[in-house]
Amino acid sequence: MSDRAGSRLRGLKRRWRALRREAADKSHWAAERLLDKRICIGITGLSGAGKSTLISSLIYQLSHPDRAQLPGFAPALNGRLLGAELHPALDTGLPLFEYEKCLQALTAHPPRWPESTRDLSALELHVHLQGRRLGRDYHQTLVLEFRDYPGEWLMDLPLLHMSFTEWCRQQGSLLASSPRAEIAPELLQRLQALTPEDTADTRELDGLWQDYRQFLRDCRSVHKLSYLQPGRALLDAEEYGVMPLPGIGHRTAAELGALPEDCVYRVLEARYRDYVESVVAPFVESHFRHLDRQLVLVDLIGTLYAGEAALDDMRRAFGHIADTFRYGSNGLLRKLWRPRVDRLVFAATKVDQVLAADHDALRQLLGQQLQQSFTGARRRGLPLYCEAIAAVRCSNESARDGRRILVGHDMNGRYVGFENAEIFAHLPQEEGEWGHYAGGLPPQLRPPVGIGREGYLPHIRMDALLNLLLGDKV
Repeated sequence: MSDRAGSRLRGLKRRWRALRREAADKSHWAAERLLDKRICIGITGLSGAGKSTLISSLIYQLSHPDRAQLPGFAPALNGRLLGAELHPALDTGLPLFEYEKCLQALTAHPPRWPESTRDLSALELHVHLQGRRLGRDYHQTLVLEFRDYPGEWLMDLPLLHMSFTEWCRQQGSLLASSPRAEIAPELLQRLQALTPEDTADTRELDGLWQDYRQFLRDCRSVHKLSYLQPGRALLDAEEYGVMPLPGIGHRTAAELGALPEDCVYRVLEARYRDYVESVVAPFVESHFRHLDRQLVLVDLIGTLYAGEAALDDMRRAFGHIADTFRYGSNGLLRKLWRPRVDRLVFAATKVDQVLAADHDALRQLLGQQLQQSFTGARRRGLPLYCEAIAAVRCSNESARDGRRILVGHDMNGRYVGFENAEIFAHLPQEEGEWGHYAGGLPPQLRPPVGIGREGYLPHIRMDALLNLLLGDKV
């Protein structure tokens, strides 16, 4: 046999072995799905909710059952939880979530919060459990596939079901109302002055886009608004150029369709359509079609203390994403090809910023907002859950002058004590009642010192969250 023929044969054998391994992996994946031994969980969070910290805490608690404090999670309480191993997510093409980097930040001296994620990542956590059948012990493995994505991307999902004209009218209504109308009035006047049929000046539109991007960022960072589109403009520097045209008025679809290709309306419409088709749709197709369950993290405390407008906007965001998930139970074939979200969990984070006496009121408040937003989803049978948690507890309760206070270290390492304004289980109803929360946002605390030495991550109700996500599977 010639060297060339031998080389070709060796190449064929390598490809054959690779195909066999790939087939074996896919067969194993399919078997795990069918036998309920693999669950795909999407994890996202509205701005500032602490998603990286939450994922790191989940991994740590399940990986260290001897150190975890999970009395409310039955496998940990009765000794069935044996530990967990981190693996790259099979066949996703996504980067591995940087768990070690996040854990190093939390256990550093001084400790610090992990950096926020600005893109997709994934991981597999192989959770090892002990069972007993017919009087004999056996081991089983539950594969948790976590898919992590920014909450800002979630805000773009409603665009899939909206034309540019519909979006312009919706956004025009929002921009004309408080608080958006007061944030950047000059910019909004410039947008309003754009005439749909005028010939587009691309330099003018590009300049407006830069100002509109900054407007969105101010809406999020300063005013704690949630329903902001295009969502990716909050995280990257890409020149999407997607902004609404409030001056569209009551022009009909036929009138708009007859406008020339180089007019303002047609240029902005093309940018919008390109964003939806090239950015939003591929993300949904590649990501959401795998999900069995979805966890959404919410900084409800920060939103509540930001005031009524911020809470209204958060509720608006909930309402617009309610119809974007594929809900329902999963049959055998659907588990393989088109799984549906059969459990949607919302968690209010950072509850260590308020006294324990306020935790239940916070959970009730979150539940009320979800009930208003997800009425249609509940009618379709979607199990909807909410909880209030702290992925890493940074405060402890103490007493001062006979009153309960919280103590911890601020971001500069100073020891501080504070008392939060009482959180009520209902929203203010009368004029002026929102003043109860004005200026009362608790200070931002750093992670506690000594996490590495003590060997555990202190938390609040992570065991309850695990029950909501996995209780029926373990």
